[in-house]
Amino acid sequence: MTPDWKAISARLQKRNQDSYSYRNEMLHVLEDSLSFDGYCCTVVNPTTLTSVGAITEESIDAIHHDLLAYEYEGNETNSYKNLIKAPVKVGRLSDHFGSNASRRYEDILKPNLFSDELRAPLMVHNKCYGFLTLFRKAGEAGPVFFSDEDIVLLQKLGPIMGEALQAYYHALLVEEAGKNSIGNGVIILNKSMQIQSMNEAGVTYLNILREAEHTTETLSLPKPIQAISARLLAGEKNAPPVIIPLMNSSHIIASASFLYNASETTPHIAISLNNASPREMSFHLMDAYALTYREQQIVLECLTGAPSKEIASNLNISYYTVQDHFKIIFQKVGVTSRNELIWELFSKHHQ
Repeated sequence: MTPDWKAISARLQKRNQDSYSYRNEMLHVLEDSLSFDGYCCTVVNPTTLTSVGAITEESIDAIHHDLLAYEYEGNETNSYKNLIKAPVKVGRLSDHFGSNASRRYEDILKPNLFSDELRAPLMVHNKCYGFLTLFRKAGEAGPVFFSDEDIVLLQKLGPIMGEALQAYYHALLVEEAGKNSIGNGVIILNKSMQIQSMNEAGVTYLNILREAEHTTETLSLPKPIQAISARLLAGEKNAPPVIIPLMNSSHIIASASFLYNASETTPHIAISLNNASPREMSFHLMDAYALTYREQQIVLECLTGAPSKEIASNLNISYYTVQDHFKIIFQKVGVTSRNELIWELFSKHHQ
């Protein structure tokens, strides 16, 4: 009997208050229908696609840093950036063996005895809220690969998990921003992502992020910090900051930059961590509600108090198009008036 994945997901959502527990249980349920030897299930910021928290199986955790580096360097087989735009949103690595062999397979997975990889972006409303990556190890008889049935299963599961992760992401973002302010945290890493120094606020943020990943390992570097560091090392010098929503804590905004020292030729990585401001929260909240660029433009016009005719003139669209956009915006945000819309997206976060 084929499992009802939508019902299973709904049941797990009801039982688990945070996405970490939801993802952990979903992976255990998935094992009954799909064989895999390793996994990484990541929540990502829907705007930047940067990891804001990952669950990794132990053997994958040991190579997670290397996998991140290849992901952000570009031109990799089945990169999530490309899978999100692909008509079939599941990628099987073994389909590309041969002339188009993946560098991460040859350099990382194969030496660690992994013979195949299956990837699925977890998406809803054309927005990606997570990545699900599964791995198979070679057996005594040789390589073991994922089947076509496995691909079909992840095609069904991707949107279901995407909807759940969107709900968790949104639920965290709508909590009051700016509470329990810690201050500006700074963590200095070397290019191998080893911690060199940090200030007191940096220690606090580091402990919060480790707690969110359910780890007490004092030498571990939280996955979101690994991700933004990997993007910087891959050449994304203008990569935008990422907001990390955390249960029972303020939302953290994190960014990475190179720190140069006149006496050293190799720069360090400076991680800046701070509480997300109400303005930053509002923009990310609009993303969490999956508002399109045009819908966000209309919301910002609405914030100025402009009537629909003025909004239409400012955006060079018709009055009726503005009204149609408002109907869709109200449905997405769950409000019935402009006043409620402004309260939900802005005012309640500026108290």
